[in-house]
Amino acid sequence: MSHVVPFCAWHYHPGHIAIPRVVAPPYDIISPEAEIQFQKHDPYNVVRLELGQAKPEDLENSERYASAKRYLDEWVQKKILVQEAKPAFYLYEMTFKHPFQERVFSRLAVFALIRLQPFERKIVFPHEKTHDSPKVDRGKLLRATQANFSPVFTIYEDTTKVLDEIRSTYDSQKPLFDFKDDQNIHHRLWIVDSEKYLRELFGIFDRKRIFIADGHHRYSTALQYAHEMNNQFLGERDPAWNYVLSALVRFNDPGLLILPIHRVILKSLQTEKEEFLNGLKKHFVLHSVSRTVLERISEGGISEGFGLAFSQDECYSLELKDKTMARQDMPQEKPALWYELDMNLVFYLILQPLFQIKESEQEWNIFYTPSLEEVFQKLASREASCAFVIRPVTASVIKDMCESGELMPQKSTYFYPKFPSGLLIYRH
Repeated sequence: MSHVVPFCAWHYHPGHIAIPRVVAPPYDIISPEAEIQFQKHDPYNVVRLELGQAKPEDLENSERYASAKRYLDEWVQKKILVQEAKPAFYLYEMTFKHPFQERVFSRLAVFALIRLQPFERKIVFPHEKTHDSPKVDRGKLLRATQANFSPVFTIYEDTTKVLDEIRSTYDSQKPLFDFKDDQNIHHRLWIVDSEKYLRELFGIFDRKRIFIADGHHRYSTALQYAHEMNNQFLGERDPAWNYVLSALVRFNDPGLLILPIHRVILKSLQTEKEEFLNGLKKHFVLHSVSRTVLERISEGGISEGFGLAFSQDECYSLELKDKTMARQDMPQEKPALWYELDMNLVFYLILQPLFQIKESEQEWNIFYTPSLEEVFQKLASREASCAFVIRPVTASVIKDMCESGELMPQKSTYFYPKFPSGLLIYRH
């Protein structure tokens, strides 16, 4: 089963560096413009190592990746980055406010290394498909730096109270890092290296199945890199590249917040509006609704149907007419739950037949966002012709889909908040 181990993490020197200034979001939500701003924010910001989201032309720029390697070597030499002397697990707590509501959550995670496993072994499970270009980008960065700057976000089953009991004992101890970021998220990280708690944590993770929540591109890239290295260095005993940095969270953690990812159809996809609306009627009944109803759909307050918006003043809920008839126009022999997912209904019953779009073309023609406000901004600016408002997926649905052996579409879930890059680093 899974192999989860402590490690000697690299991290920013807490006495020399102000940690809130140097951590950053994961690469896939950092635009080129934001990457420049992070670099200006602090010369040692992790974005110089992690890099932001690559544009297609960036993938051929080898200097982009060589530069990250030079910064890493320089910061290690200057002791901007230092390494822990003893292998440890790292207990991490995030306290945060819901991005669109007034509720406050707290999430507990353990930073550790998980041994890379091919998905067919059914030890580590993906839950959604991936785009190709991010894997090319992350692969080039990993080969250049031989390091993980942000964790793969994983979830696992644990019905015990052991982790909560360990957390309570650390409440009186000074964390390695304790800070609030620019989103007012409170981060606290403790080093767990005592023999007693190491044993208890080993016990928690023993024989557990691991489910990837976020970071599929990073995991797949690390897996491919390990395969390459193991073929090159035959006989190496349990090498460092066989592991990847992970933040492990329990399925039942009260701070496991999953937001939907709405589909905003960019103007690059052309269709005539009346023809489009008529085409929808093959499988859906359209109900004219207010923006408030779309907000309820986005929050999971409506159990059936998803939303369609052309503007704040023109919104619809889409009710499926006949599930059996709909399945005839979708791929066959899928698990029953697969046919219930809004993302699959949108693609196979709407985008593919009415916009003539291929699955591989979605990456460049659809803008993905968990924010309904951003949906309407894109529509108001006329960057988009319409948008589909999706219901959030629950953790139990993710688990059931993983166990069925079927993947969800790309961008099916948005786990909020993301784990920051640069908090802990794993170097091979």
